[in-house]
Amino acid sequence: MNSFSLDSVLAAVASRAAGRRRERSLDDLRSAVGADPSRRKRFLGALSGECLSLIAEFKRRAPSSGALADEPDPSPRLHAYAEAGASAVSILTEQDFFDGSLADLEAGATCGLPRLRKDFILDEAMVLESALNGADAILLIVACIDGGLLGELRAAAGEHGLAVLVEVHGPEELDRALDTSPDCLGVNSRNLKTLEINPEAAAEVLARIPEGPLKVAESGVSSLEGLLAARAFGADAALVGTALMREKEPLPLLASWVHALAEEASHA
Repeated sequence: MNSFSLDSVLAAVASRAAGRRRERSLDDLRSAVGADPSRRKRFLGALSGECLSLIAEFKRRAPSSGALADEPDPSPRLHAYAEAGASAVSILTEQDFFDGSLADLEAGATCGLPRLRKDFILDEAMVLESALNGADAILLIVACIDGGLLGELRAAAGEHGLAVLVEVHGPEELDRALDTSPDCLGVNSRNLKTLEINPEAAAEVLARIPEGPLKVAESGVSSLEGLLAARAFGADAALVGTALMREKEPLPLLASWVHALAEEASHA
C-alpha cells in the first residue's frame, strides 16, 4: 500500500485479526495460552541494567521511510542484534504497512533475546496470540485503543505473564497510560498522523514520567548522540529500528553503541 493513515492501518489490522479468529477462536486461544510469569520477568530483567538498554527492531518496511530490507527470514539479523549486545528485540508483525507477520515473531526464538511484539494490538485475541507465538512483551498504543479497553488489554497481558510497553505520543496521553500501571512506558517522538519526528517534545514527556515504569524512548533515535540524549532525559531503554534496518550488516554499528553506552555508564 502506498498511502498511510492511522485509520487505514487500524482497519487493516482489525480485518486481518477477524480473519484469524475465523481460523482460531478466542475461546481456543484462551485454552491454549497458559500463564507464564517468566515472560514478563525475562523482558523487564533484560532492560534493567545500569546503562541505557537497547531494543533492536526488525521491520521490512515503514510508512515513513518505505522499504528497508528484503529479508524473508529475520533470524540472521536478530542473531546479529544478539551478538552485538542488544538487550531485547522488537519484531513488527503488522502485514499491510510493515510487511510483517506472526511467523517473524516465532522465528525470533532462536536469537535468545526477549521478544516484544510490536503491532497495533486491538483486542484480547491479539494479546493471546502474541503469547502463543513467543512474545515476552506486547506494545499497547494509547492513541489506538479507546476508553477502558486499554486497561482491559493490559490486564489480559498481565494475566498471561506478558510484560506491557504502553506507548504515548504526548503529555495529553500520559495520565491514561499511567492509569494502567504499565511495566514500561514508551514515548514515541513520531506523530502518528503526520509521521513527523519531534524529539524535543518527546524528551519533555520522558522527563515527566514518575518513578515506577521503565521509560523507553521510541522512534527517531539513530545515533549515539540521540541515545545519550534519551538517557539524559531519563530513558532506561531506547527502541531503535530504521537506523539498524538500513544497515546491511547492523552488528558493527549496534556493537559500537552498546560499548559506548557501557563506557558512559561506568563514568557516570
